[in-house]
Amino acid sequence: MRSDLKLYGLFVGLNVTIMVTCDTLVYKVYEIGDFKITASGIVFSFCFLFSTLLTEVYGYRLAVRSIWIMVFCQSLYVILLNINALIQINNNEISKHYYGLYYDFWRVMIGSWLSVPISYFINGFIISKMKVIFSGQWFFVRYVLGSMCTQAALLLTSYPISLSGKYSFDELVNIISTTWSYKVVISILLLPLAIYLVGLVKRVEKINHFDFKTSYNPFNVYGAKKDKED
Repeated sequence: MRSDLKLYGLFVGLNVTIMVTCDTLVYKVYEIGDFKITASGIVFSFCFLFSTLLTEVYGYRLAVRSIWIMVFCQSLYVILLNINALIQINNNEISKHYYGLYYDFWRVMIGSWLSVPISYFINGFIISKMKVIFSGQWFFVRYVLGSMCTQAALLLTSYPISLSGKYSFDELVNIISTTWSYKVVISILLLPLAIYLVGLVKRVEKINHFDFKTSYNPFNVYGAKKDKED
């Protein structure tokens, strides 16, 4: 990895911050008429934006490294919060509230171990592969397609685990479908911002990475580098 990258660490940090915020808000559900949507779903679209930016600018390998960092930090956060929620439950009213919210928070971690890598590996593959196929053009097509697939993979693997027992099956289907629709719409609304940020970061970093002959094995992102930069 180049040592002169100016903004890579910032976007990795933003992704981690947004992800742990999503974990904290996962049980908060807003009702809009007959529709239900999680508060985490509202925040999460920015995480998708930054992950797409990382792949588009820095390439698949560095984007996947950020995913592993995110999974590690997210797991540490959930473990610490879950453990502390189980200690001295009846100490005071605040402790009881913490226990009520987070006594089974380990579900979020299990769901995240499955959903976050799967969904973001899919997004990284789509953005990276289609960038090569389209010679760096048609970013908006790659962005929208990546959003639709990534959000679906994340919700279908995460919510059945983290929200099971909290809501009925019909409510869960409602939450998943509504949250998916919302996330895709918000991702599209954020497209102008994504285009602007991608262009800005490419100019600042003086890099436009193409993943020629790269390995898409997510467990091999620290191996020998064979990719090319423009």
